[in-house]
Amino acid sequence: MPLEEECRSLDAADPLAAVVAQFAPGEPGVLYFDANSIGAMPLGAERAMARLGDQWRRLRRRGWTDADWLEAPARLGGKLAPVVGAEPGSVIVCDSTSVNLHKLVWMGLEMNSGRNVVLSEKGTFPTDLYVAENAARARGASLRLVASPEEIEKSLKGDVALLLLSHTDYRSAYRHDLATLTRMAHDRGVLVLWDLSHSAGAVETALAAGQADFAVGCGYKYLCGGPGSPAWLYVAPRHQAAAQPAIAGWMGHAEPMAFDASYRAAPGVKRHLAGTPPVSGNALMEAALDLWADIEPRAAFEKHARLGDLLIRTVQELTPQSGLQLASPREAARRGGFVAFRHARAAQLADSLNAVGVVVSHRKPDILRFGLSPLYHRYLDVWELGVRLKGRTT
Repeated sequence: MPLEEECRSLDAADPLAAVVAQFAPGEPGVLYFDANSIGAMPLGAERAMARLGDQWRRLRRRGWTDADWLEAPARLGGKLAPVVGAEPGSVIVCDSTSVNLHKLVWMGLEMNSGRNVVLSEKGTFPTDLYVAENAARARGASLRLVASPEEIEKSLKGDVALLLLSHTDYRSAYRHDLATLTRMAHDRGVLVLWDLSHSAGAVETALAAGQADFAVGCGYKYLCGGPGSPAWLYVAPRHQAAAQPAIAGWMGHAEPMAFDASYRAAPGVKRHLAGTPPVSGNALMEAALDLWADIEPRAAFEKHARLGDLLIRTVQELTPQSGLQLASPREAARRGGFVAFRHARAAQLADSLNAVGVVVSHRKPDILRFGLSPLYHRYLDVWELGVRLKGRTT
């Protein structure tokens, strides 16, 4: 079957086809393969903002209670939990990824206080490393880096308190085996913190099944929460009673409106809230998370794997002389949310593709990233990418 016809057949049989229609179209004729940078806008986002505007106009201060603005972080966490494979009551939507990383690095060092090293790898997203190094220094600990995933096991020594890893490498899309590495760390008395920013909403993360201790992630990539949307954090239920918050803010107090002079931590994951929740950001994020109410996460993850496999095949079949070399794992189970290729002139090629209506991202020195969403990308979009790619590479 010709590739174009195959893509049309896949779209016709796609169980998520109705979800694709729940997203606002971008600029006419433009293909957006930048899900790894910012996701598409759900149609429900405009309705959510109109609803919030009406609440603000009518309720003002009463919106905190009458519109449940204060309950949004926990409510959204409950909606996100099935997407990341987390237990009920273990996820809270709040703050930024960096702030949440600081909280959890600090907490991991405190809970494993007999050790004084945070272990990570050089491929971890740089912000994570900055946060970890600073938080470790503040607690009299240090950050230790390994050069590659293969070195992690032998580096899990007795002084390591916390292993911090990006679940998906932001350059190659290499995806760690969360369950295996977590088990390996636990066997050596090490806690594990996962950054799922390039995974959540695209591929399976299975936090509960993998026995993860902590996790963080952003909301604006594959979760489609909008520019600057709130991030989220996860604390395994077995740790929640012992996990004292790194930032003791009033929203994490057992009774925020009691205005006690001393702090008493709220039960469960809510204790990791700090300041006033961003109501407008939460409204947009909730519009995106509501799309998952009728989606079986596994169906989305399976579609994402097929899209990635198709993209690799399309590039190789339609542009065999393109100079593009696959940088991501070929096996879908080892890939995160995007597919990466190497090209000698990656930046110039990204600009060239943009000129013909294909938006991709690049990372120095030679990486092109094609971000895929199972919620709004069609298989035919991948075919059209291949058509436009022809003649743009040498």
